[in-house]
Amino acid sequence: MIRSLFLIITLSATMFSALASDIQILGLTKDKVVMEVDGETKVLRVGEAFDGIKVLNADSDHCTLEINGQPQDFKMGSQISTHFSPAAKPMVRLEQDSRGLYRATGKINDHSVNFIVDTGATLVAINANQAKSLEIDYTKGKPTQVDTANGKVNAYLISLPEVSLGAIRVYDVPAVVVEGDSPAEILLGMSFLKRLEIHDNNQLLELQQKY
Repeated sequence: MIRSLFLIITLSATMFSALASDIQILGLTKDKVVMEVDGETKVLRVGEAFDGIKVLNADSDHCTLEINGQPQDFKMGSQISTHFSPAAKPMVRLEQDSRGLYRATGKINDHSVNFIVDTGATLVAINANQAKSLEIDYTKGKPTQVDTANGKVNAYLISLPEVSLGAIRVYDVPAVVVEGDSPAEILLGMSFLKRLEIHDNNQLLELQQKY
């Protein structure tokens, strides 16, 4: 029986100074953000900047803005200040289990799941039955094949809109759905982990959002 891991999530409250500019996200589309800055509506495309605000990326769900040199993720309706003390980066700490594995509870598209953190896996890996329970229509993905202990099996390359681990959230995460029951547990691979800061401290794994 594999003993459970303790998941410790450390968050710090965001502290704001006096507002110099009031900003609200009014609209999001592919590569474009509609925002209101001090009552004035602005439309910025990826790479464009206004009043110290630069759009790094955007889609219909969220955008990443660089404000005073600090990248931050925002969703529709978010209200922002151009002058603030950045929030502490979300961190998750995992203890190694008796088999040397790091297990954690997280979410895929708002569905709670159990992960095995696997730095040896290129992608987040899910078996077909798990994908169905998560309401993922993986057959619309790109067909491929992967090697397993039972030989080559059919699989599909997809993109997960959101994967979260505690307060850490990563969007548009490449993943593979494998036909059958393998892997038995969802592998949280490098397509998610490469976007975090990772520190392995003697059987304690620290994962922290980069921005």
